Amino acid sequence: MGVLFLFRSFDGTRLHYDKKGNGQPFYFFHPPGVGAAIFREQGSLAEKRKVVALNARGHGMSELGDQPITMEQWAADTYALAKHEKDDRMIVCGYSQGSLGALAFANRYPERTAGVVLIGGFPFADTWLLKQGLRTGTWASALHWKPLIALALSRVHTKDKTTRRMIAASVKSVQANALKRWFELGQEADYRESLDNLSAPLMLIYGKRDPYAKAYQSDFYCRANQVPVQSVYIDGVGHQVPTKRSNELNAVLAQFARKAGD
Repeated sequence: MGVLFLFRSFDGTRLHYDKKGNGQPFYFFHPPGVGAAIFREQGSLAEKRKVVALNARGHGMSELGDQPITMEQWAADTYALAKHEKDDRMIVCGYSQGSLGALAFANRYPERTAGVVLIGGFPFADTWLLKQGLRTGTWASALHWKPLIALALSRVHTKDKTTRRMIAASVKSVQANALKRWFELGQEADYRESLDNLSAPLMLIYGKRDPYAKAYQSDFYCRANQVPVQSVYIDGVGHQVPTKRSNELNAVLAQFARKAGD
């Protein structure tokens, strides 16, 4: 997406992130394995804005550190990065399981959150299909089947050979026990009760054919009572919106940013 950077988080752990552009910042949260590479196509937003994608602990060149991996830790790492980058307020964007990281950040650091965008997002994994997907990831990681996971995740997301290589390389960079833990967190984390604490506008973006996440809209509309909530459906795609419908997604993100305020 942009130039690769390293910094040290709150506990001294060295973390790795992509950064491109200037202006109002977007901070992206990725699903397990695929890392910041999944947001390669969002680099075009940097023509007018700053685009930042942190590789969560254990991904790419990000170290694991010596503390247990949690969503709250991911939020704290992102806060440390924002301070490092001198970004006071940002729009946090979570894709798939990355939505849990974005919600963790918005809940813990409302003063830093200008808006929340969830792409195929959910506050808690309680549908059979989504739980099965996360369990499959956990099981395959425990069996050290990273090459198979890398092949599956890279091919389901894109036909672009460069992006496929980057996604596959990201998956292979994660230690099997860390990858297993990230998939487990997707089954454990629950931000339903915190939705009524959101203080920034919320946008939900779904592919019209998304079999995993569309059913979760009712949770957001019922529970996020203090902020405006908007849904956008993107034609011709299922769950993999950032890679398969990047132009449409980027246009929606730019429009949301204008409404959230520059």
